[in-house]
Amino acid sequence: MRIRVLAAVVAAAALLSGCGQDAPVEPNALAGPKPPAPTTAPTSPAPSAGNSVELDTSPTIARIKQRRLLLVGVREDAPQFATRDGAGEYRGFDVEMARDLAKRIGLDSTQVQFRRLPSTLLLDGVAAGNVDVLFGGTADNPQLAQVGPYVITGSERYLVVKSDDRKLVEELQRMLDEAVADGSWQRAYDATLGAAGIQARPGS
Repeated sequence: MRIRVLAAVVAAAALLSGCGQDAPVEPNALAGPKPPAPTTAPTSPAPSAGNSVELDTSPTIARIKQRRLLLVGVREDAPQFATRDGAGEYRGFDVEMARDLAKRIGLDSTQVQFRRLPSTLLLDGVAAGNVDVLFGGTADNPQLAQVGPYVITGSERYLVVKSDDRKLVEELQRMLDEAVADGSWQRAYDATLGAAGIQARPGS
């Protein structure tokens, strides 16, 4: 009888020992929460340089748009290109071209303020920031850059801007090219220089 009881005890101990090896359990251990299923965060396409506002915007044009006014310098000594009539209205080829540029920038053609400059103050007016662009000048110092020529008569006439905004130079040249391509340059010429018998051609 003792042998049978002892055999039963040994068999039970062996069975319990085998189960413990398959699934060891520590006392007082609690099962932790299941980790969340891995998710993939949506990714946005990397911005390209061509779509970057910072890279594509001229600081000068940004200021002009914010101000809602284009400041234009015109030569006091070139009345065939820009003059002021008795009613205070500006007229001439440079005036028409300046208004065309304003529209291409995104302004109304009336949102242009003209400043007649004597020959001694032409470049100073641009360098000091008193005008955004000068019509009919040349850039002969490192602070200034010229665009064009926008018209050629007996000589070439350029737009002059500050040289620290290279994007402005590119944008103005593009606008001048567009004015020639879509006929705006020709219409300005016919209404001003052409009507006065002055021969001229576009620079682009």
